[in-house]
Amino acid sequence: MLDWLIIGGGIHGVHLAHVLIHKQGVPSDAVRILDPHERLLAAWSSRTANTGMRYLRSPLVHHVDLHPASLQRFAQDLETAPSDLWIEPYSRPSYALFQSHCQHVIDTYLLDRLHIRGQALAMHRVDGGWCVETESASITTQRVLLATGRQQLRLPDWAEPLIAQNASIQHVLDSAFESEHFGDTSTVFVLGAGMSAGQIALKLMSDHAVTLITRQPLRHQDFDSSPCWIGPKCLDAFGQANYQERRSMIDEARQPGTLSQDIYADARAAVQAGQMCHHRSEIIAADVTDDRRIVLTFVDGTKRIADHVVLATGLQPVPPEQTWLADAIARYRLPVAGCGYPILDSTLRWAEGLYASGPLAELELGPVAANIAGARAAAERLRQI
Repeated sequence: MLDWLIIGGGIHGVHLAHVLIHKQGVPSDAVRILDPHERLLAAWSSRTANTGMRYLRSPLVHHVDLHPASLQRFAQDLETAPSDLWIEPYSRPSYALFQSHCQHVIDTYLLDRLHIRGQALAMHRVDGGWCVETESASITTQRVLLATGRQQLRLPDWAEPLIAQNASIQHVLDSAFESEHFGDTSTVFVLGAGMSAGQIALKLMSDHAVTLITRQPLRHQDFDSSPCWIGPKCLDAFGQANYQERRSMIDEARQPGTLSQDIYADARAAVQAGQMCHHRSEIIAADVTDDRRIVLTFVDGTKRIADHVVLATGLQPVPPEQTWLADAIARYRLPVAGCGYPILDSTLRWAEGLYASGPLAELELGPVAANIAGARAAAERLRQI
């Protein structure tokens, strides 16, 4: 029987496995990471590469290693000029640096040896712990740590019927996303106002006629929520609120549809230079022409035609009661708030031997729960066990 089975091999799963073994002293042969992908961080790497990410939105101190200065020390050992490794403000690391550092941590600490490739399908109690069922095995463990991120793509209602008709509409966060078949003279509409939209629009504009479509003006925010949510300034009041109030505080704190300073500046400059168009309106309908082009109808009645549409509309938050966990929640009466998300204690404990991080921990950790900062915050909570 394992001591810990971590479900999810993303940023949270990798960091928390590293913490359990190399900070908490749990033997490495007693920890495993269950993830369906071929390698750890595969989903993260696929999605971020799809967008053309150049710099992370989070600062240099947020990464998968233990010491906050680890990424900076790793950068100092490289021959690349510092100006290519991070960007101000907040010393945000380049995507290439962050990815290299992640792989360095995985290789140095042999974290890939913890990986069990598989998908959790069910979970039930056994003597002394839990049994997690996969498509090919049953894994028994004293403790389960749910470190799953959001998986379901957010699709506009008008897009789904057209996708079913094989129209050239793709979501940038889909693992199957690819733009190589776009012709050099193609007209491409990018839908969305956040970081993924800004990044992929800038990436595509060198080879295609790109129009960025947003409902609101382009907006700049350094982070997707205030840095105060990492410390007591915001979390003290959050911890004293009831769960309905916490959900409202999370929703109010988040700043979706905003761009970091560099992406905001580059997008505005590209529009002003005529390298990219920006159309501010709301799509109310869509259709496909006989030659497979996509016609978008806007709220003011105008129509625009594109060869390809790229959706950068984010991921859909799905409460655990709507996932494979539903049976366990019902069978063991796992406590959930009105919004369907887990009620955890201060150590992120959901039930005896069951813990959660990432989006599942947001009612305890606040709006940063799903971010890299949230992984580090979760590690601090787990150290209290």
